[in-house]
Amino acid sequence: MRFRTILGKAGDFRADVFFQFIFPRLADMEMPLTVDGFLTGPTSTCASTLPVHQIIKTYSQEVVGSTIELTGHSVLTEPAFWTPNLPMLYAMKCRIMSSTREVASLHKTIGLRRLGIRNHSLWLDGHRFVIRGITCGKVDSASFEQRILTAKEQNTTEIIDLPSDGFFTCREPSKLERHLQRSDESGRPTIIRVHPETRPSAMPDILCKLANHPSVFITVIPPSLLTVLEKFSTLKGTMLVAKEFSSEITLPKLPNGVDIAIIQITGPKPDASWKIPPSHPTIAWNKEMPSQRQECDRFQAVLANRRTSSGGPPSSWDWAGFLVGN
Repeated sequence: MRFRTILGKAGDFRADVFFQFIFPRLADMEMPLTVDGFLTGPTSTCASTLPVHQIIKTYSQEVVGSTIELTGHSVLTEPAFWTPNLPMLYAMKCRIMSSTREVASLHKTIGLRRLGIRNHSLWLDGHRFVIRGITCGKVDSASFEQRILTAKEQNTTEIIDLPSDGFFTCREPSKLERHLQRSDESGRPTIIRVHPETRPSAMPDILCKLANHPSVFITVIPPSLLTVLEKFSTLKGTMLVAKEFSSEITLPKLPNGVDIAIIQITGPKPDASWKIPPSHPTIAWNKEMPSQRQECDRFQAVLANRRTSSGGPPSSWDWAGFLVGN
């Protein structure tokens, strides 16, 4: 079953939350199906809360070929949104019913995140959010745990490489899945880089799984999977999608479905086209600098100095984030 949470209209006093379930239709299923469940919370490791219980009711149902798309809906009053400083989470429990028979059940922990773009910047919960991240590599690498500890201690965004087989190698959650669950609970933002050899058919499930983690702010898509992204970009929800570019080429136009350009700064003099501010957010990445928080600050200072030097970009150029490490 493919599951995703959809944040609808969301204000400080009310939020519409939708839950979409996509699964194959079986011959013995009696139609229509219904959703029966509760949304409970919020809870947080950083604050004491008074949980509420809201009913989840059937919102819509659509049969597409041999697949059923069933959507539930709940309304939260005075919703608590997920931020790194206050990572609020809700527990979702649902049963899918066919007449009086239970077809499936699901229990998920979710976070409601108001993340988006305004002009050249990222905005989180009504405030500008500047990404500062360090590379942590693959979850099965020998140095992963130490790099994660460093990122946690330095309050820095983690950059993690997704393995080519995606999230799951069996029915049990992978090491990466468990790690992202802990990031959701502790409020650690994450950037995920999708492996270039990922099967295109796996992308819908990968996008849904990543988007269901409020800690995953950005997913970086390789060029080999951009055509697949165009078809399934609606699955990303409020998660942002990025593509990597080199600063040695002309300022790029973002492909359909991509929100952010991540620019690999490899030399002192980028292509001349980089003197004109782009219309979309750009994040700078220096892979030659060590994976340390203070290097993000040093990298930011270097780029700021470029704006005051002869031949540099104009003062109106504004980076949306700074990444270091390889």
